[in-house]
Amino acid sequence: MNKIIAVSVVATLTMAGALYAADDKKAAAPEKVVAKSVAAVPDVLAARKADLNNTEWAIELKTMGAAKGKVENDTLHFFDGKIASANLGKAGYNITNFTLRMLEDNETLTWETMQTAEKDGVAFWRGDIGPDGIMRGVLSKRDLKNNTKDFNFVSTGSKKVAPVVPPAPDTAAPAPAPVAEPAAKSGK
Repeated sequence: MNKIIAVSVVATLTMAGALYAADDKKAAAPEKVVAKSVAAVPDVLAARKADLNNTEWAIELKTMGAAKGKVENDTLHFFDGKIASANLGKAGYNITNFTLRMLEDNETLTWETMQTAEKDGVAFWRGDIGPDGIMRGVLSKRDLKNNTKDFNFVSTGSKKVAPVVPPAPDTAAPAPAPVAEPAAKSGK
């Protein structure tokens, strides 16, 4: 009887050890997948940033909160790692750089920026471009008196546009001014 109990205990411990080892291997496998995904993110991010470059997005802005306002249309233009808003540009807001990152799902691209206008205040943007290709986000404007207005927005369309080419400097150099030569001394 003692032999049967001993064999049963050994068999149980062996099975438990085998199951524990199998669970441990399963737990280690996702780490490898995650490591590959994290390593691939910079490449994916660079490709997505290149795709976003030279695009124009039509968006609808809606006031958030109790004071529901009318829908406002705007156009966002991404170029050379910068973003411009047609409406905010008219109000004096600067074109600015934006940051870009991938969310954990490795499909949603998120961009953020802050724009300033000397006479109007500060605007904070955050947008997500999902796997469906639609951009959704939030614009928060703070005026010079610290009053805040928040908007949510959704894209109604996007398109690739020609790269923005800065105006070329005037390449025609002015003709050099004539240099007066000293008069030769006469030998009289």
